[in-house]
Amino acid sequence: MKEQRNGTSQKVALHVRDKIDSRRTEKTNVATLAVMNETAKFVAVNDSLRILQSVRRIAQCVEHHSKHLTIAHGITSPQLVALLAIAQLGPSTLKSIGKAIQLSPSTVVGIVDRLEEKGLVRRERDTRDRRNVFVTVTVTGQVMVANAPSALPTGFSSALGTLPDEDRQTLVATLERFAVLLESKSPAAAIAPAPATALTL
Repeated sequence: MKEQRNGTSQKVALHVRDKIDSRRTEKTNVATLAVMNETAKFVAVNDSLRILQSVRRIAQCVEHHSKHLTIAHGITSPQLVALLAIAQLGPSTLKSIGKAIQLSPSTVVGIVDRLEEKGLVRRERDTRDRRNVFVTVTVTGQVMVANAPSALPTGFSSALGTLPDEDRQTLVATLERFAVLLESKSPAAAIAPAPATALTL
C-alpha cells in the first residue's frame, strides 16, 4: 500500500510539473510572438519612412527641375509633359489629355490655358459638333517639341539608359505598382486622376 501511495504521489507530482512546464512554454510563446509582432511593426514603420523619404526626394528633384525649365525654356514640367502628349495624340479633348498624363480635367484646363498663352497650342471647335473643343499644337509648339528638353531632371535619362533593359523594365513596373498601391488606399484617387499639387503648373 505504501509503495502504491508513493507511486500515486509521484504521478501527481509529474502531472503538476508538466502543467507548470506547459504554462511556462505558453508564456514563452506568447512573449516570443509579442516580440515578433513588435519587430514586424518596427520593420513596417521603417519601410514606410524609407518610402516616404524617397517620395519626397523625387518630388523635390522634379520641382527643382521644373523651376529650371521655367527659367531656361519658359515652360514647366507639367506644361512640357502635356505639350508632348498633345503632339503625340494629335488634336485632343481636355478629357483625353487628362487621361494621357493622369491629371484631372480642371488641372488640364489650367495647363492648356498657359500653353495657349505662350502660343504653343490652340483650341479649335469641331466643325461637325461645335460642342467639342480640340487642342492642337501650333507651329511654335512644334518647334518646342522638336527641341524639347527632358521633362525629367538633368542626368536622369542618361543614368536610366545605362541600366540593363531588364532592370529598367523592373524599375518602371515597380513605380507603376507603387502608384496603384497608393491609389487603392485612396478612394478619391481611384475615382479620378490626381488633382493639382504644389508643383508649379
